[in-house]
Amino acid sequence: MDIHPDRTATRSFAPLLIGMAMTIVDIPMVAIAMPGIVVDLGLGTRALALLAGAYSLVVAMMMLPAGRAGDRFGRRRVFLTGGALFLIGALLSALAPGAVWLAGARMLQGIGAAALAPQALAMIPRLFAPAAQPGAFARLAMTGSFASVCGPLLAGALLVGAPDWLGWRAIFLAEAALALTVMLLAGRRLAPHNAAGSAASRPAEVASFAAIILCLVAPLSLGPAFGWPVPVFLMLAAALPCAALFVRLTARAGPAALIPPALLRAPRFRWSLVFLLLAVSAPPGFFVVLSLALQSELGLSPLQTGLVTAGFPVGVVTGSWAAARLPLQPLARVALGTLLLCASFLLIHAILSGLTPTRLWPLRAGMLAAGAAMGLTVTSVMQLGMSGLPKALSGAGAGTMQTMQQVSMAASIALSFAIYGQALETRPGLEAAAAMMWLQIGTTGAAAALAKALLRGTIFNRRKAET
Repeated sequence: MDIHPDRTATRSFAPLLIGMAMTIVDIPMVAIAMPGIVVDLGLGTRALALLAGAYSLVVAMMMLPAGRAGDRFGRRRVFLTGGALFLIGALLSALAPGAVWLAGARMLQGIGAAALAPQALAMIPRLFAPAAQPGAFARLAMTGSFASVCGPLLAGALLVGAPDWLGWRAIFLAEAALALTVMLLAGRRLAPHNAAGSAASRPAEVASFAAIILCLVAPLSLGPAFGWPVPVFLMLAAALPCAALFVRLTARAGPAALIPPALLRAPRFRWSLVFLLLAVSAPPGFFVVLSLALQSELGLSPLQTGLVTAGFPVGVVTGSWAAARLPLQPLARVALGTLLLCASFLLIHAILSGLTPTRLWPLRAGMLAAGAAMGLTVTSVMQLGMSGLPKALSGAGAGTMQTMQQVSMAASIALSFAIYGQALETRPGLEAAAAMMWLQIGTTGAAAALAKALLRGTIFNRRKAET
C-alpha cells in the first residue's frame, strides 16, 4: 500500500524536507559570503559571474535526470547518493585555494543538490492521502522558506564568529556537517520503495537534455562576462539541434522518457511550468545582487545584511501557511500571489535609491511583503502542477517542475548580474540594483496577467457549460 499512516509519513518526509532545504539554504548563504570570497581569492567581474552561476547551472542540468533516477533506482538510494556528493563538494569548497577549484567543487555540490531536491516533492503523492497533500505541499514550501530565513542569518553569524583565517570557508564546513546529519537521518527513517525499472532513460536522452540547459543558460553568464564573443552565440544556436534530438528521443522512449509525453498533455501542469519560469524563480537574482549592493554600497556587515533581507523568507513562511487556508482554487491563488509579488517588487524598487545605513526599515517592510506574496505563489503553483498527476508520473513531474525552477533561477542570477554590472558603469550601487529590478517586475507582472486571463477563461467556460 502506497499511502502511509500520518505519523509514519511525517517521519519519512522529514529527512526529505531537510535535504531539500539544504539545497536551498546554500544560495543565500553563499550570496552573503560572496564579497569575502571575492576579496580572499582576488576574483574579478568575470570570475564572479561564472562562480555565482555554477551551482545553479549544474542543478538545472541534472535535476530532471535525478528525478527520473529516483523512479528507476529508488528515492532513498538516490537521496543518499546526492547527500554524499553534496558533502564532498562542500568539503572541497572549504579547501579551495582558487576560483577554478571552488567552481569545480560547487559543480559537484550542484550534482548532489540535484539528486536531493526532487525526491521530497515526488514523494508527496506516495506518502500522503489526497486530502493531506495540500498540507504537505504547504509544509514543503514553508520548509524551503525557513531555510531561506536561516540562510542569511546563519551565514552572517558564521562569518562574524569565524576566525579570520577561516572566514567564508566556515559556511561550507557548516554545509558539510548538515549534509552528514541529513544522511544519517535518512538512513534511519527513509524506507526503500519499489523502483520502476521501466522508468529508465537512455544516456543519449540525458545528455541531450543537459546540453539544452547548458547551451541556453551558460551564455547568460559567459556573454556579459566576456563581452558577448561569437562562441557564445554559437552555443545559443546549438540549443536548437540539441532540442530536436531530445524531442526525437523522447518520442521513441514514450512513458520511459525524461519528460513523458503524458505529462505535458496535462494543462495545469504545463501552465505551472510557465508560472515557475515567470514568477517563482524571479527573486534569486534580486536577492544575490541586493546582498552584494548592501555590503558594498552601504557598508553593512554580513550579519546586518542577513537581518535586513530576512524579512523576505519570513514572509514566505507566512504566505505558505496562508496559501493552504485560503478558500480559493490554486489558479486563483496563483493570480493573487503573482499580482502581490509584482506590486511588492515595485515598492522595493522605489525604496532602494533612498536607503541609508540608518534608515533600513522601509526595505525590511518591503522584503516582508514580497516574501508573503512569494509564499502564496510558490505553494499554489506547486499544488497546481502536482495535484491530479498519476503516481507513475510523480517523479517526472517533480523533476520537471524543479528543473524549470532551477533553470529560471540560474537565468535570473545571470541576467540580474548582467543588468546590475551594466548599470554600475553609470550609477551608484543601489540605483544599479533598482534598475536591475525591472527584470523581476516585468516577469512577475507578465505572470499575473497570464494567471488572470486563464482564470477568466476558466470561469467563462464553466458558466458556458452550465448554460
